[in-house]
Amino acid sequence: MFSKLKTIAIHISIGVAIFYFLVHPFTMVLYWFEFSNTNYSYSVFTEVFKARFFHAFSFEMMGMSILLVGLGGIIGLVSGILWINFKEKKHLILKQEHLLKIDVSKLIELGENESVEFKSSIRYDYHQKSTNKELELVIAKTISGFMNANGGKLLIGVDDDGNILGLENDFKTLKNKNKDGYERKIFEIIAFYLGKEACFNNHVTFYEFTNKLVCLVYIEPSNNPVYLSENGKTGFYVRTGNATYPLSIKDTVKYLEKRKKL
Repeated sequence: MFSKLKTIAIHISIGVAIFYFLVHPFTMVLYWFEFSNTNYSYSVFTEVFKARFFHAFSFEMMGMSILLVGLGGIIGLVSGILWINFKEKKHLILKQEHLLKIDVSKLIELGENESVEFKSSIRYDYHQKSTNKELELVIAKTISGFMNANGGKLLIGVDDDGNILGLENDFKTLKNKNKDGYERKIFEIIAFYLGKEACFNNHVTFYEFTNKLVCLVYIEPSNNPVYLSENGKTGFYVRTGNATYPLSIKDTVKYLEKRKKL
């Protein structure tokens, strides 16, 4: 509480000082130019400012001084309250990010399961040591499998054993080699293979561990079946256990009928 009052007091003091020592004399100068019909020039402004500056703090201008001090105090008060709210929200966001980071760390520790999958990358092939666009298809299959089941979390930048590899090599394969470019690429993969509507069921965030970035794709289950299109062919994938499996047309129909009954 004391800290908040101190912050508000500082903002009020700054507001009062700005309006009393800067706004007040400048207002006097502007009024002088307006009512004297004098053409503006730097030399005239300097002379007038010197003269009006001291006059602004005279007893004669006390009324205007009080008015501007009050206005400065009000603006300082509002500024202080807004600043406190901003700091509190920032602190809350940082706290939530910290808790989520702990949660992600726990996910890595527990390993892959029915709702968690690890992928080393989306484009960089660690075996070939080069870009492999076939990996994008693997990512799309995993996401569609989660969407057709109960949803899940896809961690990218982590190998099958839970070792954190980071996203640096993946970044090198992208046009925009940063988090924004990476997130954009993930949604491009989803839109290309699963359709643009599928993008709304996926949420991308990034976390840093030992100076290495990890990408978490939070996948919501879909109310409608999600089909994967590849070279003109359509496939249906579903997450079962700790793996993603394709279903035949017959098994897909059975699976969807079963889900309707749940």
